[in-house]
Amino acid sequence: MTDRAGFVVGANLPWLRYGGDFGANAWSPQGGLASRGRDGGLDERLHLLRARGVEVLRWFVLCDGRAGLRVELDGTPAGLDDFVLHDFEFALEYVGRAGLRMMPVLLDFHWCHRARVVNGVQVGGRRGMLARAGWRAALVDRIIAPLAGRFGHDPRIYAWDVINEPEWVTFGLGTWRPWNTLRVSALRAYIGLATERLHALGSHPVTVGSASTRFLPAVQGLGLDFYQPHWYDKFERRNPLATPVAALGCDAPVLLGEFPTRGSGKTPVALIASARDAGYTGAMFWSVMAEDDATDFVSAQAGLDEWTPDDPARG
Repeated sequence: MTDRAGFVVGANLPWLRYGGDFGANAWSPQGGLASRGRDGGLDERLHLLRARGVEVLRWFVLCDGRAGLRVELDGTPAGLDDFVLHDFEFALEYVGRAGLRMMPVLLDFHWCHRARVVNGVQVGGRRGMLARAGWRAALVDRIIAPLAGRFGHDPRIYAWDVINEPEWVTFGLGTWRPWNTLRVSALRAYIGLATERLHALGSHPVTVGSASTRFLPAVQGLGLDFYQPHWYDKFERRNPLATPVAALGCDAPVLLGEFPTRGSGKTPVALIASARDAGYTGAMFWSVMAEDDATDFVSAQAGLDEWTPDDPARG
């Protein structure tokens, strides 16, 4: 068994309700997490993770912009609503009680998808907040800075992830469709600006959830403290997980931010070991609560048990 000393094992929650954990909307006008009260089942599951050696929980925050935002009539970000900070504190209480630390993921790539209105709530359609310089500055000043100002030194936070897998909506990277996409220059401008502000207002590292190691050059040179590519079997042929991190040409450590626990040709424990052997500083499984073809929590537990049979945290 590969020595796991100094290697971070983590999990992607990634949400209880996609886009609905932080802030209010017409579907949940009373707010997100805090309005629902304490969930003993979630507490139990997070404690179970910690007992199996998990240290970090990756939790999506604003997702596709369906909740938590105040927006001016012309589309400019105006600020967070009155519930987001309270919901965020509620999330930190969950991870703190379990002895975990949180990696908040501020935005998801669905942020840029075509706008739809579903039962009075806009989902997606926020591309302009990243593509337009003025709106981008307002997004960082009015949406991200209040979070960093409140929680920038909170010990329950492990790192900030400024956007999840933006390559899927960046022209020339993960897509060649010209509509509802970002230019690489706009993506880099957002990441650089958000990273600078998060560093200025707090002490936590900053990263980006890259869809694959093949996209790492697009986010290099922007002040990130570590890189965070993801791996699924579809990437193995062109970007094998076993490729040494030293060969990726990165100027900072590299952590594996997502790997599947279902539908893979490799077991979770084999994937964790492969990442460790390749020089990654940690690995975070997908996922704890999602319901998709990459999630099998039972398989994840078995893999963690095999990986950490003598971990003192298991009691």
